[in-house]
Amino acid sequence: MLTDEMVNSLDNGNENKADRRKRVNRIKVAIIILFILFLVLPTIYCIMLGLQVNRLEQQVSELLEIHKNYGITMNDSKNERYAYAAEKDVSEIKEDEPEEAIDMHVILDSEDALDTEATLEAESDERMTNQEGLMDKSPDKEEIEKKEDTDEIDVIENTEDIEDTKDTKDTQDTDNEEKVEKTKEKQGKYAGKKVYITFDDGPSVYTNEILDILEQYNVKATFFVTGKEDDYSKEIYRRIVNDGHTLGMHSYSHVYKKIYNSVEDFDKDFTKLRKLLYDTTGYMPSIFRFPGGSDNLVNKNGMEDFIRYLNKASIVYFDWNVVNGDATGYQYTKKQLIRNVLSGVENKKVSIVLMHDSPTKGKTVESLPDLLEKLIKEDAEILPLNEEVSPIQMIKADTIE
Repeated sequence: MLTDEMVNSLDNGNENKADRRKRVNRIKVAIIILFILFLVLPTIYCIMLGLQVNRLEQQVSELLEIHKNYGITMNDSKNERYAYAAEKDVSEIKEDEPEEAIDMHVILDSEDALDTEATLEAESDERMTNQEGLMDKSPDKEEIEKKEDTDEIDVIENTEDIEDTKDTKDTQDTDNEEKVEKTKEKQGKYAGKKVYITFDDGPSVYTNEILDILEQYNVKATFFVTGKEDDYSKEIYRRIVNDGHTLGMHSYSHVYKKIYNSVEDFDKDFTKLRKLLYDTTGYMPSIFRFPGGSDNLVNKNGMEDFIRYLNKASIVYFDWNVVNGDATGYQYTKKQLIRNVLSGVENKKVSIVLMHDSPTKGKTVESLPDLLEKLIKEDAEILPLNEEVSPIQMIKADTIE
């Protein structure tokens, strides 16, 4: 017979075994769950990475297609000529060779010299004629005696006149030569060339500094701005106008797919920016630069509808034919940025220079003083754009009806 104590002992033992069994089962379940998690989580992570890689590959394919359409490769030495992924430079636009400059001062000085020489020759001929006439006459002895005392005086006076005439001619010739030399000295390498410096994508932290530099060199430029409604940006808009620069429009959002989605979307963006600038400055902008230029690849249906929109609104749009290269993705040095501009200006009568004052363009700001000094020193005429300036356009406005 089992005593109560033995029964209790057996019951306790069974309970302990049951508890242990439960604990073991829980541990097994936990291990199985952890095992499943270790299998599933990496799989999910790999799937997410695969999707991300796929998206990146699509973006790379789009960029490569853009490069391919423009004949540009990542190793192409000419890729500094291309701004954003959807922007291309129009420096390949052929222009007439600059006509040889004619200095009217030199021509006038030369004509004066010829007139003076002709006058001197006429006076000399007249004197010779008078002397021959005197020799042909047969004067009386009394007249000869009267003139004996005066002949020497006449000879001296005639000699002094000839010498004075020679001195006058020599002096005039010297003056003419000096004028020609001075004229040559005044004509620098870029004399007769017009340069329009433009900045896109501002305002930014650099725009005020750029305005300070322009003020220092007494140069006026053009700012194609985007829409920003903070107090700092509004103050920049006002300063651009008050300092005598040209305030141009570059879209409110600068989001290509949004702007070029339709004419209606373009109109909303354009109107929003123009109203902001007018309400802020009291000035109604009349010039525009398409984000990406007038021949960009963002809109698959082309740019004709947007060009018609601007033509109807009497808005002049400007592209560019010289770039400093600050939007190519290549990190140019300050000297390289300057050289890019000067090499473009050198071969053109009229240069519209594309630069940027966005927050990442510190090198552009650093290069600006030296660039202005070189242009000014070589007699380039630096001007702001306006609606009266003949525009440089990738797609000509007058070709779109």
